[in-house]
Amino acid sequence: MTSRASSEVSSETVNTKWHRGTRVVAVLAIGIVLGGCTKIENGMARIPVFGFLREAPFFDPYEAPRPAPNGAIPFISQNGFPDPQLQPTEASLTAYGQTHTNPFPANDTVALRAGQVMFERHCAVCHGPQGRGDGPIIGPGKFPLANNLHLPATVNRTDGYLYGIISVGRGLMPAYGPRMTQAERWATVSYLRQLQSGAQAAAPAQQAQPQPQAAAQQNPGSR
Repeated sequence: MTSRASSEVSSETVNTKWHRGTRVVAVLAIGIVLGGCTKIENGMARIPVFGFLREAPFFDPYEAPRPAPNGAIPFISQNGFPDPQLQPTEASLTAYGQTHTNPFPANDTVALRAGQVMFERHCAVCHGPQGRGDGPIIGPGKFPLANNLHLPATVNRTDGYLYGIISVGRGLMPAYGPRMTQAERWATVSYLRQLQSGAQAAAPAQQAQPQPQAAAQQNPGSR
């Protein structure tokens, strides 16, 4: 009798624990299923076990997670700080060009090589390798257009204007200031001037050469 009674008590205990566990699982399942509802979600957030993430510490992107150590020395990014006076407008770029000049001489070979690298990396995709507005992404079904940098509208700009538009962009052109250092931007302007000078020097030579048809007309007896 004693063993039978003990067996019945153990069975009842197991059943009770099983029912309690089932209720807990059911409550949790209902909470998970209905957790997407705003009102229920807000209610669950008031329960510490569910709402701890709302109070969890976090850091904004690029925010230092801890203060700088004693003796740390601040430094300026090699890209330089954005000039608050430089804006992607005609008036701002013109004014900037009147007060800022290219620090590199026109014959600085080191700057020209660096400028060529930057031009081919960032500019040629739209403006083309020679700056004629015929980059690989320009054309039907692609990007609509890019300026021909050999036209007077660009040739007559100041170096400071070109540096400014590289820095902050304008119209369809994005800003490249965050992608290039200040020195690289000035070097790109120097390289662009070299491309423009080469095109201007080649144009008179091409005009001076007589066309085959014209030469034949001038010397009909040479045939």
